[in-house]
Amino acid sequence: MESLTLSKNIGKFIWYGCYYPYHMKKEVSSAIDKTFERLREELSGYIQLQYSNGSWCVRRSTSKWDKKKKKPIKISEHLGVIDSNGIFKKKIPRNAIRETNREIFEFGNGALAYHFLQDVEKDLCEITPYFMEIIAYAIIKSIDSQPLKLLSSRWEKLYLSQEISASLSPKHMSSVLYGIGMEVSMWYKLFAKLTTKGDIILYDLTAIFTYSENIKLAEKSYNSKYSHLDQIGVIMAFSSVSHLPIGIDVFPGSVPDKVTIKDFRERFTKKDVGYIFDRGFSNYILLAELKKDGTHYIVPLLKDSRYMDFRWIRWKGPFNYRGKRILWGRKSCKYGFVYFFDDPKVRGAQKTSLLKKVEKGEITLTDFEEKRKLAGIIGIISDLDKDGIEIYDLYKGREDVELAFDALNNSIDSDKTYLRKEESVRGYYFISFVALRVYFKILKRLREKDLTKKISVNEVLLELSKVIKIKEKNGREYFAKIPKKARGIMKLFPEVFTVADQL
Repeated sequence: MESLTLSKNIGKFIWYGCYYPYHMKKEVSSAIDKTFERLREELSGYIQLQYSNGSWCVRRSTSKWDKKKKKPIKISEHLGVIDSNGIFKKKIPRNAIRETNREIFEFGNGALAYHFLQDVEKDLCEITPYFMEIIAYAIIKSIDSQPLKLLSSRWEKLYLSQEISASLSPKHMSSVLYGIGMEVSMWYKLFAKLTTKGDIILYDLTAIFTYSENIKLAEKSYNSKYSHLDQIGVIMAFSSVSHLPIGIDVFPGSVPDKVTIKDFRERFTKKDVGYIFDRGFSNYILLAELKKDGTHYIVPLLKDSRYMDFRWIRWKGPFNYRGKRILWGRKSCKYGFVYFFDDPKVRGAQKTSLLKKVEKGEITLTDFEEKRKLAGIIGIISDLDKDGIEIYDLYKGREDVELAFDALNNSIDSDKTYLRKEESVRGYYFISFVALRVYFKILKRLREKDLTKKISVNEVLLELSKVIKIKEKNGREYFAKIPKKARGIMKLFPEVFTVADQL
């Protein structure tokens, strides 16, 4: 093997290394020589040029003292090669990451989320200067919730970041959340625009835990699972017409449920709507106020309510609700009508539960006889004069509110907060509300296609994240191969992915 080394000495090239006949020595071209000279000036240490295996290799030579042999030992480090054109190609370590001029972005998930926020964006741009930051943050929260410090990095992975200008730095977003939290009146303007005339709003409240101190909203309150923890009350308003969230607000954790509705109604500018409440709002003073205002209401009664007496009621007959036979009847009362619903399946389960309590000594047989009369019975008071199945269906719509809270806590990842300012906490939950609109619009489509048992909202967004768009340095853009499952999901949203078959 040829092994010739070139060194610089008093302006002349001197060959040294192995001894070869004259005709085997390699001549160094001016291009290689020029590059080598430049490298000697730029690189530290003793730089050598060596011809080996058909290439001109650039090496750095050093030495270290060998204690055993008691003499210096030469150490040679390969730096790269110089080709015949004088171009130096640096050695790439085995574990080095090779870079490309292409940029790769997630396309499908961001495109779908942004499409479903077009209505909100249109209204937000009229009422707040932060509308693009709100939209960008809500998109991230709906597809892959991240803390403030990672928002900008997560946003850069989406192709949307190439089309939408939004500053998501931690410092700026902290100011945005604070600013949004200060503009509560802005929220309610948006809520009114998202509500249809004559809507019946499903209204409920949940508790969110906070790990931050000195927030006025966080107060000690009782929770069914954890008593006396720092909590924030989050209310949700849900449309029974559009089946989408149309409002949210944050209250001190100790405020009773029935007090929050008073504040909400005072701020809510749209008055031609009704409300569906949970049992926690069963309060006759509230009913009297709603009746006086001409506001429609549907409120389930507590088991010990004086109106839960159906001894002389005339049952009107059964109806089929999701495969179950429900018996219903009603009677007039001071506040309108009391509707009674008898569910045989629930009745059997509740009687069994009562018998277990008797067995454990928690209640007496006398208590059992009294309570069994109301087993399986749901009492609902309302000013609406409607057929039983309509009232029952509206009341059961509360399941969507419960689902919204579940999505808020899990899919949207807003079950707790570490924010330190009250206004920032309010802003954070407003962003969460906007993200929930994406979640429920996707869920609505899955329900329309009868696919909720086969695929979840999170799975839709995960599969669409595999729809990748590639952008070359020269500006050329194209899609990577789309997986079969992702292509099938794209077909569920033809208004977004109009060329799904051609991608």
